[in-house]
Amino acid sequence: MVSARECWNCHTYANMSLPRFWGQTPYDRGTDLMDCTFPRQEDRQENDGTYFVIYKCDRCGYPNIAHYAEPTSDDPYEPFEPFEWIPASATGKQYSDVPADVAQAASECYKCFNIGAYRAVVIMARSVLEAIITEKISHPANQQGKDKTLTVKLKDAADAGIIDRRLSDLAKAIKDIGNGATHNIFEEVSKDEAAYILGFMDLLIEDLYQQEERLKKLANLNQKFEQAKASKLFAARGD
Repeated sequence: MVSARECWNCHTYANMSLPRFWGQTPYDRGTDLMDCTFPRQEDRQENDGTYFVIYKCDRCGYPNIAHYAEPTSDDPYEPFEPFEWIPASATGKQYSDVPADVAQAASECYKCFNIGAYRAVVIMARSVLEAIITEKISHPANQQGKDKTLTVKLKDAADAGIIDRRLSDLAKAIKDIGNGATHNIFEEVSKDEAAYILGFMDLLIEDLYQQEERLKKLANLNQKFEQAKASKLFAARGD
C-alpha cells in the first residue's frame, strides 16, 4: 500500500511508505503493513470501522498518519485512500501577478481549508473579497464619509464594469455565506461550500489581477516582435 500526500513537515508532495524495520534474519522481509497499523485487530472495538497506518515521508523521513475506513464493499476496484491525514498540512497557495497583500490573504484561506477549518475559509474569503472590491472601486465611502456595505460596493463595481454582472451576483453568495459564518459561529459550513468559495475567489483574482497582467506581458512581447520585424525590414532595405 503506497500513498502520497503533501507532507506536514517538508510541505512537499511525496510518497508515503512504510518505515523499514529491518529483520533479524536474512530471510525476514522487514516491515509488514500490520506492523504499522493501529489499533491491532485484536484490540479493535466492535463496529469500529476505522484504523490508522503510520507512514514515513520519502522526502524528509517524518511520520505521517493515515486514517482509513474499512472497505464498504467487496469490489477490488473501490478507491482505497485515507479520508484523513494526521497531522493536517496547513499549506497555502502561490499566486503570481497578484499584489502581495491579496496573495497572502488568499493563501491563508487555503491553509484554513487544508486543515478542515471551513468556517474560517468563508470568513477569510469574504474579507479578501471586500478588500479587493474596496481597492478597485473609486468611492468606497458614501457621502457621509462612512464605509459602504459590501453589497453596495459590489453593485458599484458591476455598474463601473470592474467586474462582470454575473460575477457580482455570485460574489453575493460569498458575502451571504461569510456573513452567516461570522454572525452565527455555530452555523455549519461544509467542505463543498468552502471549496466553492475558494473556486470563486480564485476566479475573481484571475479576472481582476492575473488576466490583466498576462495581457500586459503579451502586449510587451507583441511590441518587441513588431520592433524586431521593423528592424529586419529596415536592414533588408539597406542592403
